[in-house]
Amino acid sequence: MPVITPRLPYEVGDAVWLTSVYLLCTVVPMPVTGRLGDKYGQRPVFLTGLSIYVAALAIAAGSSHLWGLVLARAIQGVGSAIFLPQAFGMINRVFPQHKRGPAFAAWGVIGSIASLTGPVVGGAIIDAGGWRAGFIAQAALGVVALCAAFAWVPRLSSSPAQIDLASVALSFAGLGLLIYGIQYGNMVAIVLGLCGVALIIWRGVSGRDHGFLPVGLFRDSNFALGTLGVAALGFTAASMFIPMMYWLQTVMEVSSARAGLLTAPMSIVALVLTPVAGVLSDKMRPKVLCVFGFGTMSIALLATYAVVRTGANPLWVALLAAIFGVGSAFTWAPNATTTMRSVPEEDSGAASGLYNTLRQVGSVLGVALVGAVLVSGDIAVSVRWAVLIPLAAMLIGAVSSFFLKSDR
Repeated sequence: MPVITPRLPYEVGDAVWLTSVYLLCTVVPMPVTGRLGDKYGQRPVFLTGLSIYVAALAIAAGSSHLWGLVLARAIQGVGSAIFLPQAFGMINRVFPQHKRGPAFAAWGVIGSIASLTGPVVGGAIIDAGGWRAGFIAQAALGVVALCAAFAWVPRLSSSPAQIDLASVALSFAGLGLLIYGIQYGNMVAIVLGLCGVALIIWRGVSGRDHGFLPVGLFRDSNFALGTLGVAALGFTAASMFIPMMYWLQTVMEVSSARAGLLTAPMSIVALVLTPVAGVLSDKMRPKVLCVFGFGTMSIALLATYAVVRTGANPLWVALLAAIFGVGSAFTWAPNATTTMRSVPEEDSGAASGLYNTLRQVGSVLGVALVGAVLVSGDIAVSVRWAVLIPLAAMLIGAVSSFFLKSDR
């Protein structure tokens, strides 16, 4: 954003929409787009979403005004909302139960590689060719992904799922208001959004939505506890490094480049250990791995609080980031495996949409709460409290994982 905004005409405050509109357009449609995969087949819906995503990148690269770029980011978010639940749902359908651990681990590894290399490679491309080159490079990768999807993504059967228009409208309005309210601290929007979500749940429980959103899945304790766990994971993954980077750069006066290097061990360790965790989740109780993972991340965050409070050597951050990476590796794949284990095949897409929606809502809530704490007073004091917020989320995840049931 700092590279883009000086080169496009814009009003002060408008630039924030570059990030917020993408998040809104990704999260809000997910419960609906997940069900579309069940009804029309996950391969065609996946390819449609990915095509929209790639087209949006091309539009972004050619934008000459900030609001044109914002529109492109909105379209990009819609594309993401369409294809992301299909990818997750297809893993659950294509792989037999005893092989899903490594499959979900591979999904996690790809995410780790992207988070580790994306900022570095993207920064280099932007430095060399400008911000438009960054979007062009992403579009080129998207075309490669489209070709690979056409060649290898299997055709799967569809189900006679109904599209309940009232539930679609409530889903868009409720989640949209909720996410907007969280992002901008608007309590009226939050309350209205929660009312909309409550109406969606009521329609699902009463059967008025004709099974459009399978809220009955939450009667399965593993699905309910697993989605609570992934919301906690999303909360912490999005928010934990915000106070750390503030502390390193503002309080300890560490350069941004060095601060990035100090936090890099998390992604590296997670990248190495995630495949191991995936294999183990099919050989032992995933519950044990989840409790271990959440517990390890809790210990790392508690130690981080001690480092921040005492003003210890910033090099401790690298060690604690590595420990957090261990916990992260042993949580994502086992959580996904356990949560999706009992989901009926005909509800795979809708369940994936709900799972990923709750993960993203957790991310939005984490960033909003940590950000609010950081600006609430003296930065040296605020950072300490901000570290404790993701710690609380990890403890919730550990407790919820403890009550997971296992067939082993």
